[in-house]
Amino acid sequence: MKLNPNILVTVLFFLTFLIHFSLWKFVFHLDEIIIVKFYLFLSVMFMLMITMIVLINRVVPEFLGLSVIGLILLKFGLMYLIRKKLNFEVIPGYKFHFIIPYFVLTTLLTYYAIKLINHDKKQ
Repeated sequence: MKLNPNILVTVLFFLTFLIHFSLWKFVFHLDEIIIVKFYLFLSVMFMLMITMIVLINRVVPEFLGLSVIGLILLKFGLMYLIRKKLNFEVIPGYKFHFIIPYFVLTTLLTYYAIKLINHDKKQ
């Protein structure tokens, strides 16, 4: 049984959110408004990145790998700006809460791009 990459990426994203939210709320006892705003931003940005990857794959598929690197750099800059906006520094261990979702979503974005590249090579 082959699992659709779209479904896999979506399920892993929401699983990441649920695990992180559970840790945030029940282990660290922190305010859930910040994490919900943070993941709302992450989900909008993640959907934007996936859409851009699909569009780039349709227009210029030979530059998909290079564009993924550029999108990851863009995502890092946007994450840095949103960290300042959400006052993440007041949260104890904020680097843990900032870095882990970034790497998980970067991994999912890279996985999706690899699936698109491999799909194009098969055709």
